[in-house]
Amino acid sequence: MKKVLIVDDDAVSRGLLSRVMKPYAKDFEILTAQNGEEAAYLMTDNTIDLIISDLEMPIMDGIQLLEYINKNYPGTPVFIMTAFGTKEIEDKVMEMGAFKYFEKPLNMDILTDAVFEQLNAGAEGQISGISLSSFLQLMEMEKKTATIKVRSGEKTGNMYFREGALINAASERLTGMKAAQELLTWDKIIIEVEGICRKRENVIKQPLMNVLMSAMQMKDEKEEKQKNQKAPLRPLTDFSSRRDRRQLK
Repeated sequence: MKKVLIVDDDAVSRGLLSRVMKPYAKDFEILTAQNGEEAAYLMTDNTIDLIISDLEMPIMDGIQLLEYINKNYPGTPVFIMTAFGTKEIEDKVMEMGAFKYFEKPLNMDILTDAVFEQLNAGAEGQISGISLSSFLQLMEMEKKTATIKVRSGEKTGNMYFREGALINAASERLTGMKAAQELLTWDKIIIEVEGICRKRENVIKQPLMNVLMSAMQMKDEKEEKQKNQKAPLRPLTDFSSRRDRRQLK
């Protein structure tokens, strides 16, 4: 069963969140911690699927907890909540890799929806028989969060989606936009999906359609080049031999 860890030094807030989530006990287990240090300790013995953490806490606050998770448990989704929010704080925690940001008092319906969306963000599995471009458009349309592994023969690469946006990509030789374009030129692919985005930074700034169009152009150019390389060479005319034959006559 999946586990959600609530981290808050305020006992009332922890209790309220636990009670709100209790009706969903058949879907996920709730763990609680009073601060980041206690949360870090719990993570050593439990596989945590989602962390909902307050920002202002003693011993280890939400910022320090984010740093700890990025270093020791990269890819673990974290929701940050605070009663002292500002635009600067929101920008900071999102740049550090927080998946969601909420200001207190919390709207419990919105929070609960976000929890289920994150826990069910992209079922893991293997897909074949569909073009990569079509699959990526489905990811965008359904606003999925996932890491997509692409295989073609011995070649492998990854593409990273956060809430329907392609934020990064990596192949054996390339990263970012160039890697995404490269992967989209591959044929006979197998797609594997992991329901978590394992990259934080948004490296690919262009819309998905721009990436697809540029990759299509690259693929056409690559196929044209291969076609020209396979074309048989016409024999060169040996003018010197022809001239020698005329002289003999």
